Amino acid sequence: MTVRNILGIPGLPGIAGTGALAHKLVLEHPHGDNKFEYDLAVVGLGPVGLRTLQKHCIYKDRMLGFDVSESRLAEVASGSTSLTLLENKRIAHAMDTHLLKLSANQAQLSKAAVVIICVPTELIENDAPDYLPLRHACNLVVNAASPGQLIVLTTTTYAGGTRELIVEPLRKRSLEPGIDIQVAFSPERADTVLPHPINIHAPRLVGGYTNLCREAAVKFFGRGVVKVQRTNGLEAAEMTKLFETAYRAVNTALANEFAQACSAHDISIAEVLDSANLNPDDALGFTAGSGTGGYELPFDPHHLLSQSETYDVEFPVLEAAMASNKRRPSLVVERCARVLADLGKELSASKVLVIGLSNHTDTADLFGSPALAVMDLLLRSGADVGFHDHHFAGPIILGEFHVSGYPNPRDFGADLIFVHTVHTRLDLSWISNLDTVIDGTYRAKGLLNSVSL
Repeated sequence: MTVRNILGIPGLPGIAGTGALAHKLVLEHPHGDNKFEYDLAVVGLGPVGLRTLQKHCIYKDRMLGFDVSESRLAEVASGSTSLTLLENKRIAHAMDTHLLKLSANQAQLSKAAVVIICVPTELIENDAPDYLPLRHACNLVVNAASPGQLIVLTTTTYAGGTRELIVEPLRKRSLEPGIDIQVAFSPERADTVLPHPINIHAPRLVGGYTNLCREAAVKFFGRGVVKVQRTNGLEAAEMTKLFETAYRAVNTALANEFAQACSAHDISIAEVLDSANLNPDDALGFTAGSGTGGYELPFDPHHLLSQSETYDVEFPVLEAAMASNKRRPSLVVERCARVLADLGKELSASKVLVIGLSNHTDTADLFGSPALAVMDLLLRSGADVGFHDHHFAGPIILGEFHVSGYPNPRDFGADLIFVHTVHTRLDLSWISNLDTVIDGTYRAKGLLNSVSL
């Protein structure tokens, strides 16, 4: 699938000369000189890696952004990424002031005091996690490792993954973790309540191979979080992360089922969830929607499911929830067909406009977005599909289909409007009471003629 970020076509204009604003985006350098050329190397410049980089721009760290893909490095350098405008400015200013270097040279990894591995794990056949990119990244880091470094894996993995991919290979190089080099697991934690996918107030989860490893990671991450949550060992931290995402996946499936029940009873699911969320012992901010996307809910629980036979452990509740979440986009399309049928129209002969493609409000993050699955199913049903999202210039390529973007959504002439994501800058005032709208967020404001999902 080809996606172009409208903020980076061909790049962010004037980004190199950000002037006084750019200086407000950074703090004084907290580190003294040491034997390393870089304070931090981020391995893997996907969305998680980029967010890690831009965060450390604030601390004025000397950074290395590493990726094996030269094209990805070019995208980062030009600002053609899924970050916000402010985040892209931070990275651009760090490059302009020579605090950030982008490279595909493995040898550079030995020059960083801290190496953070942020390589994403995707699913392949039978929803099995593809560990090859992660194994390759860890192999590069281990082969370039030098005494005195701190190596942190932030990619969600199975329990025992950090030990297998980093600790044991380091030993084969005669680098003893906890003595010659420090190894920790500290995943990025997400929040489903805030509009931005990263909750800066969530405790930073840190587990180390030894207590010394853990405390080295705590000291590093402690600058940017309110609280650090320590675990005894790597595996406890890995399993904690898996439990969190599995718990959210199960509750998301449940919230979506309740959304359907509320629709049948003509009850607002938003009101039900908001009321339930007032009791923190019962509901923790889960919301209903058109599916699960991003880097966690659709993928992370499969680290557990893929190990069930190895450890002879069953996960019937989690398996059912994952299956339910995976079916959600098809249920959205079925709802679209029913709404159009009530208007005397066939889905195969109708025009459906999707509003907001991103996973999260005010981002250009499309990774695993339910909107893509919904559009693909609509197209395969014969519908004519367009989209409106100021983050993307289009077209979006879905297999053999090309979906055009419409800066002026009225130009599409939709028979049905499906609201997937509502950005802060999104103007819905053009929608009239003559339009038929399905609100996939359950929370869109100002819609004159909407039906529930």
